[in-house]
Amino acid sequence: MAVGEVGDRQWLLPLLPTFPIVLLVLRLWYLSRQNVQTMLLFVQYVSPLGLLSTLVIALLWVFPALLLLTRVLGALLELSDPAAAATSRLAAAARRIPDWVVVVALVIGALTWQLRFLPLLVMVALSILGLVVRQRAGAAAGPSVAATGVVLPFAAAVLLYAFLGPAIVTALREGEPVTFVLLALPPLVTPLLTGPVPAWAARPVTHWPAVVAAFAAPFLVGVVFLRAPILPTVAVDTDDGLLVGSVITVDDRMTTLLDAGGTVRFVLNEQIQAKVLCDTSERPPASRVDAHGWSVEQTALTWIAPTRRPTPVDPRCEGRR
Repeated sequence: MAVGEVGDRQWLLPLLPTFPIVLLVLRLWYLSRQNVQTMLLFVQYVSPLGLLSTLVIALLWVFPALLLLTRVLGALLELSDPAAAATSRLAAAARRIPDWVVVVALVIGALTWQLRFLPLLVMVALSILGLVVRQRAGAAAGPSVAATGVVLPFAAAVLLYAFLGPAIVTALREGEPVTFVLLALPPLVTPLLTGPVPAWAARPVTHWPAVVAAFAAPFLVGVVFLRAPILPTVAVDTDDGLLVGSVITVDDRMTTLLDAGGTVRFVLNEQIQAKVLCDTSERPPASRVDAHGWSVEQTALTWIAPTRRPTPVDPRCEGRR
């Protein structure tokens, strides 16, 4: 390993915990409506474990996305242009990812990605399999190369189109082009991504998507996390009226709330007649497309994990008594 490479990595090590810390601080700043005193109140009372839990849950899908993208692009570059791959950091990073880590990333992706992204996940998985088999087979094009590079992608495409066919038609009929592309395109192009591309096109085909992902990922992660709830929302029925907001802290004398307008409210416990926990996690679906009753916005984890049956919304959570 060159001395320059070691130096390049050493300055990156202190930055590894920086991004999550910056995200947590920005989340408090965003929640406080850019008010320093309110943010200091959050720092005093909001649990760091709660913030980290929200960060992990909200961003669990990022780990498989970045890891699998690195693996497939690095393998494609190494198979298409070995000379360029020898000096490429993308290819070097892909080589250091063990096969078992790829399997773990695929399992996490299958559980946490929405249905409309699962064809993309299948495409990436089959591409990695086809490229790795070709790499390890060398110049010999045996039955394993044909099976993983041609037969398996076409069989997967047939199964995916059989399962997602009604959803693809619905997406086209409902005018949802993004959903239509995510469902229809990956099975079609998967057979083209299990083998090498021309050497002159290998570097731009692999490095440009990696660069775009590297620059876009922090902004996308920030937007997702800034919208994730970190405080429980309650409706508090008091002697002076109804308050709906997020609970900051509760002690033996007072309940501290952040209302919808960003104002901190201190309510004496003696004035509280009732409290209602408001479920703000449920939101109306943005897409009307589903596959055999499975909405394209749902994940497999929501089907496996136990969930609470939907209950009528308490009118007090909507500001009505």
